[in-house]
Amino acid sequence: MLWRHFTWPAWRDQPGRVMLAVIAVMLGVALAFGVHLLNGAALAEFARAARSVNGQPDLVLKARAGLLTDADLVDLLNRPEVAAANPVVEAMALWPGQVGPGGRGLSIRLIGLDPLALLASAAAGRPLAAELAPQVEGGPAALLRANVVHLNAAARKLLPSGATRLALRLPAEGTPRDIELAIGGRVAADNTPLGVLDIADAQALFGRVGSLDRIDVQLAPGVDATAWANQLPARWQATPPADTGARLSDMTRSYRVNLGLLALMALFTGSFLVYAVLSLATAQRLAQWALVGVLGVSARMRWRLILTEGLVIGLAGTALGLALGVGLAAGALKLMGSDLGLHGATDSSADLLFNQPLLLPALVYAALGLAAALVAALAPALTVRRIAPALVLKGLGLPAARTLPAWAGLALLAVGASLAWLPPVWGDTSVAAYAAMFFLLMGGLALVPALVQLMTALLARLPAGALLLLARERSRDQATEARRSLAGVLVALALAVAMTVMIGSFRESLLRWLDQALPADLYVRSALRGANGMPAPLPPLLLTALSRLPEAARTSPQLTARLRLASSGEPVALTARDLQAGGLPLVENWTGPAAAGTLAVWVNEAARDRDGLKPGHVFQGELVDSGRALKLQVRGVWRDYSRQNTALWMALDDYRRASGDTSTAELALWLAPGRSLESARTAVRQLGGDNVEMADAGELRALSLKIFDRSFAITVWLQAVALAVGLFGVIASQSAQALARKREFGLLRHLGLSRRQLQRLLLIEASLSGGAGALAGLALGLGLSVVLVYVVNPQSFHWSMEMHLPVARLAALVGLAFAAAVGASLLAGRRALGADAVRAVREDA
Repeated sequence: MLWRHFTWPAWRDQPGRVMLAVIAVMLGVALAFGVHLLNGAALAEFARAARSVNGQPDLVLKARAGLLTDADLVDLLNRPEVAAANPVVEAMALWPGQVGPGGRGLSIRLIGLDPLALLASAAAGRPLAAELAPQVEGGPAALLRANVVHLNAAARKLLPSGATRLALRLPAEGTPRDIELAIGGRVAADNTPLGVLDIADAQALFGRVGSLDRIDVQLAPGVDATAWANQLPARWQATPPADTGARLSDMTRSYRVNLGLLALMALFTGSFLVYAVLSLATAQRLAQWALVGVLGVSARMRWRLILTEGLVIGLAGTALGLALGVGLAAGALKLMGSDLGLHGATDSSADLLFNQPLLLPALVYAALGLAAALVAALAPALTVRRIAPALVLKGLGLPAARTLPAWAGLALLAVGASLAWLPPVWGDTSVAAYAAMFFLLMGGLALVPALVQLMTALLARLPAGALLLLARERSRDQATEARRSLAGVLVALALAVAMTVMIGSFRESLLRWLDQALPADLYVRSALRGANGMPAPLPPLLLTALSRLPEAARTSPQLTARLRLASSGEPVALTARDLQAGGLPLVENWTGPAAAGTLAVWVNEAARDRDGLKPGHVFQGELVDSGRALKLQVRGVWRDYSRQNTALWMALDDYRRASGDTSTAELALWLAPGRSLESARTAVRQLGGDNVEMADAGELRALSLKIFDRSFAITVWLQAVALAVGLFGVIASQSAQALARKREFGLLRHLGLSRRQLQRLLLIEASLSGGAGALAGLALGLGLSVVLVYVVNPQSFHWSMEMHLPVARLAALVGLAFAAAVGASLLAGRRALGADAVRAVREDA
């Protein structure tokens, strides 16, 4: 009954405001749910692509040092516990004439395997790698044809029409070697360009006759894989296949959590818009609420009706938000591809959205949307519940709102500051830091009334006047209302300021890091790749010719090897280069004595934080390719914005003495005086042809900044949505306050104030509250930015940076928030002042 007579007529007369509240909830839920779906789709696609290439064996057998041999395969097949075994060798070949990402040469992954072993395992109902099994016409005999490559769909798309042969280039000692293969059947693995060869052909073509990279093992039913692996000879190492999807999930957890919380920012600020809409409706119907209260409607019933209105808004917004979230995620997949920038898949498919758990995430985000709407409805519900009907009908308005003491706000700020410095939990996720940001926001909101009162006290120093006196007294009495009306834009402004400062600080630090990390003018490396995907060594004759170029004043070689920190750990990057050539942005340096018998290494911040490799620490490492053990000491920590995982640097001379590896994978060139960059490029191209890639420092700098800006583009959009929702909340809140003051304006008109004077009064009041909100938002945002820059980024991504304040952008944000608050107040007051002064003071107006 109450819904039909009170809520529905009000919503029918003002559908725009209700739709605004529904849209606020809808956007918050849609952005959060859509981001979750996109993250899940990217992880699912990456894991699926990895499984399609690596297969699903019980164990993967590798040599503890060096490579496996054909004799190892024979030994393995003679063991009764082994049901099937697939030998594998891999290589990366350059595809001449094809252009890859960034205009560089395109590489194709070649996998040599035993197709008959794959067919046998599939016939037994336990396929080792079903998506790698060649699909050919002519039966098994066609699989044994020599020098035939079977291509996946990604590779076939690049073939000229009617092509029957494929020319590729393989890395080799000295000069790269060109090969030509007949094009055979198809493989189902849908990833980057990939080709499958018979194992014997691959060994011969790759120059690795008799050696194997790994053997995928399938055990007989009932055999315990762990127990069997522990009984193998010491020269072998058998491990379960790597869960690539889980590893990627761990690596990207911090990014996904940060992005998800940023998406929820729109829902958080949207709840203040719901509050403003319901408060406006409450103010408009205040006399009606008082009348039904006199007629017997209890305070509890009034309270429940307002909560029901919030629940209906929440239900509508949540339902629309979930549907919109699916649509946004599907559109992003169609636009960016199913790998979402992971450079894996070649097609986009919205089916990925539905190949992940949906029910539980949908319920979670629906619950968040409903909770936001219900919490927003609490304050208007309590307002209606505590009205005194008789006083309201006499025009005396609402009782004074309760104000939190200033010490409560200071206590919340203190709690937030304390939580900010706690260590991360759940991997690298800064849970305590996020809680600290929440307490800082709540503390700032609690202090808004005190800030308004402080600014009001400053008005007492100005020459006394009727308008100033009225503004001062009202601001003193209604300081709590300023907190409520400005809550949405204050939170949105604080978060926008924090993100703007963090992004600006990160970008400025990245620019300085690039200046240090790229000291040379031109960088040259091989266009060919090794089996591990890293650049192949440059031919010695080419290195000699490059070092003698008249365009080069000097050159500096470097290479990247793989180092294993623990016997069963994942390999990490070890870069060997001339450290005197610059490019090592240190953040910590070891000043103690050098440990005897150790080689000096410098580690990035991820190695220090995750692996405990602090300056002075001595540890053992093993070179993956040669199996040589190294005793190392950390001599410093360097800033590394190029990766989030562990990486080390070593002096090139030390590496070569310890490893015996004299190869060079990359060469840095400094231009001779008077020589141009273009002439140096031409000279390098004449010497290396298509076998080399090159980029100057300016190109690498521009590419890095482009990647940075693209990575934070979604952050800027989410920030803009949240700020827009907060501004709409200010408009609705100010409208509610103006409507509630119609009788007050009518009385002031009767006392002799003109409409122009009342507008000036509103301008003064709005400037006070808007200025307080803008200043509080700026101060809170700067405080939150300190947490983001000095706590969240180092804990989550292991990237330290210096604080940088983009003054122009901050001024624009603060000015926008202040102008919105003042403009909304003036607009709402203009409407309220349009009412007739006599009618405004009538009790039945």
